[in-house]
Amino acid sequence: MSLVLADPNATPFIADLEARGLLNQKTPELTDALIETERPPLYVGFDPSASSLHAGNMIPMLGMDHYRRRGGQIIMLLGGATGMIGDPSGKDSERALQAAEAVEANIASMRIQVEDFFSRTDGPAPIIVNNADWYRDMTVIDFLRDVGKHFSVNAMLTKDSVKNRIENREQGISFTEFSYQLLQGYDFVHLHRAHGCAIQMGGSDQWGNIVGGVDLLRRMDGVQGHALTYPLLTNSEGKKYGKSEKGAIWLNPDETSPYEFYQFWLNSADADAPRFLSWLTDIDLEHLKALEAAPAHERRLQKALAELLTARVHGADAARLSIEASGVIFKGKAETLSPELVAMIASAVPTLDVAPGASMTLVEALTHDALGAAASKGEARRLLKQNAVSLNGVKIQDEAADLRDHQAGAGAVIVSVGKAKRFLVRFR
Repeated sequence: MSLVLADPNATPFIADLEARGLLNQKTPELTDALIETERPPLYVGFDPSASSLHAGNMIPMLGMDHYRRRGGQIIMLLGGATGMIGDPSGKDSERALQAAEAVEANIASMRIQVEDFFSRTDGPAPIIVNNADWYRDMTVIDFLRDVGKHFSVNAMLTKDSVKNRIENREQGISFTEFSYQLLQGYDFVHLHRAHGCAIQMGGSDQWGNIVGGVDLLRRMDGVQGHALTYPLLTNSEGKKYGKSEKGAIWLNPDETSPYEFYQFWLNSADADAPRFLSWLTDIDLEHLKALEAAPAHERRLQKALAELLTARVHGADAARLSIEASGVIFKGKAETLSPELVAMIASAVPTLDVAPGASMTLVEALTHDALGAAASKGEARRLLKQNAVSLNGVKIQDEAADLRDHQAGAGAVIVSVGKAKRFLVRFR
């Protein structure tokens, strides 16, 4: 599909966020005129409570990239210190504390994903920091004297993330989580001192924490900082896309394969696809309108969303192979199969690996545990008599058929049972 991407120089940063529906709140002083004049570095914090980023992180990642592609410096903060505590925002109960080793391992994994993600677009190299580096040598007394004295407990108690937990007498909130907003506030101060950072961006549930950092920066250093929030990623039914949700979509290909990632977005509801395209891709908004005008049954919006997001996260080759694999699995056949395409298909359907040169009859393949296409030889024979089995799109009824004779390339055979069940046999 031929897709048109937006020119980042055609629309200023904040105006672009607003046009895409990505501007939730901002401090009044933050304007495109200020950004064009001063070009202050912008930072976003990420919680390293998992080894991989996930679909919900796509909005901040792409928001940062919108800024970076316009020449702005971005800073990605991986919370090695704050991740040991956990942000109470949006949580009904206390988070389970993680071991320091687990947090560090998560940060190392996320750093690789971040570097890979931003390598696909042009702009200043991202600065990636870990807040454990500046808290590690800070004493409790220093923190309480230098930072804590600037926070009013009365004001902290009015924050939704705190108030909601206090009102829930059964759960409550520990001092550990209560102190999170102090740490996040000081992160802003440190990043301004170290890198000149003057903008903090985060999800809509972070507004209170972010403006707390703006206020702390003003109190400690007499500097005007800026806050910017975007909406959280939810579908039309209000379901949140995050790591704690059932069936989370991970950006790590070992957690969610590129094919699964592609299929997830391809199956987006009609009500979600236009908004997801606007929020999660760099698609030109006029081109988006043209896609919306196309007949719904053509699913151009979903195809564009799946292609652009897969290419952005996993690369253009993975997106192309996902599209090709989707076509092969849907049709149950291929004119030819490349090794790369076979590997993609193997990540999506039950696969049986057979030693090169070894024979494998059709009935043996159907009943093999690796495929589970038939529970017994009797069931396999019934399926064959019903003309329900195909090898690379060709109907087969001979139970003794040798699969070596039906390879479609790269030593592979696509096996179909009925209209929708697909399996792969590889001779390797």
